[in-house]
Amino acid sequence: MSFVSYAQNFEDVMLWRALSHVSNGFYIDIGAQDPVHDSVSLAFYEHQWRGVHVEPTEQYSSKLRLARPDEVIEQVAIGSGTQTLEFYEFSDTGLSTSDNAIAKLHLDSGYQAIRRVVPVMSLDTLLEKYRDRAVNWMKIDVEGLEKNVIESWIESPIRPWILVIESTLPLSEEQSHDDWEDLILAKGYRFAYFDGLNRFYVHGAHAELLESFNRPPNVFDRFVLGGKASHSFYQLVQNRVLQAEADTRHREALRASEEALRILEETKRKSVEAELAAVYASSSWRLTQPLRWLVFQIRLARQIGFTVRLKTFVKKVLGVSLRKVSLFFSARPILRSKCVALLKTIGIYDGARKVFNHLSKSAVAKRAKAPLSEEHLTVRGRDLYRRIKKSAQQRGGDQ
Repeated sequence: MSFVSYAQNFEDVMLWRALSHVSNGFYIDIGAQDPVHDSVSLAFYEHQWRGVHVEPTEQYSSKLRLARPDEVIEQVAIGSGTQTLEFYEFSDTGLSTSDNAIAKLHLDSGYQAIRRVVPVMSLDTLLEKYRDRAVNWMKIDVEGLEKNVIESWIESPIRPWILVIESTLPLSEEQSHDDWEDLILAKGYRFAYFDGLNRFYVHGAHAELLESFNRPPNVFDRFVLGGKASHSFYQLVQNRVLQAEADTRHREALRASEEALRILEETKRKSVEAELAAVYASSSWRLTQPLRWLVFQIRLARQIGFTVRLKTFVKKVLGVSLRKVSLFFSARPILRSKCVALLKTIGIYDGARKVFNHLSKSAVAKRAKAPLSEEHLTVRGRDLYRRIKKSAQQRGGDQ
């Protein structure tokens, strides 16, 4: 199983490098915040580790209970002195704090806070509650109150193998470890690594782990990014993913629109064809056929001249008649032979044959001519013809 990093500053990568040999390990995350975004523990959780999350905010403790039902959620603040303290909860951020000065800075910057009273537990008490487990790592991220947490660790002999302590002031690169590092070193810890945000310490009983912190996260750690951290480059990747998804949705919508238009045009074409078929099948169409033929003949005569049209009409009638006569005699060869002999006897066979051949050729040529123009159709016929022609052209274009 590959190691997926979710932490804000690759803290989980550094810890995994040192502790990957431990099976079913145990951790304590003080200031755990979100169970996924910027989480140091999620990668370990996915590798069957389990632990304790200390989170005083209502928002994040509720999220942790939903996401990690098999882990312990301590909704308290870690410190010494009073049994309760006033806490400033800045929703959807990692800025929640009980330090009045730090809270004021956030409020002056425009953040909104919910003031709550939360119970306080000392670090001694917390460690003693889980003394039956070896604590492989403990993280302290309490937005400027790290010293208060460490000062409440007085009597407990429990020593987590590795400590990860945020060592810069909130929203700043200014380091703050001078206020509390002596307390850590006095408990047998040795400084191991600074990542620009946190300081890592290894207890002397596990000094062999120090060599795991002699280099920053690198390609040989063989981890992949979970995409849930607040790095700026994560945001770039996420923006590109969102843009790619938007482009895909746009292309799918475009294809759907084109398909809808195609279906609409096909529906229109079928509607026109159905309308035309209904016209052809109607009684009025059949009854008015002679009238339409007469109107057509008049228009044609006006266009090409009455004399020419009359000659054409006579030729057509004679051609039809001759074809019928030809078919009649072809079916009766004996009668045909007698008629041919008679025409030859009276001397008109050659003339009759020339007339017959001329009319036959004219009829064939007439049938081979291109169709007449739209002007020879009725107004309704022209409209239907144009609609059918347009639909046919569009369908041809789609193919």
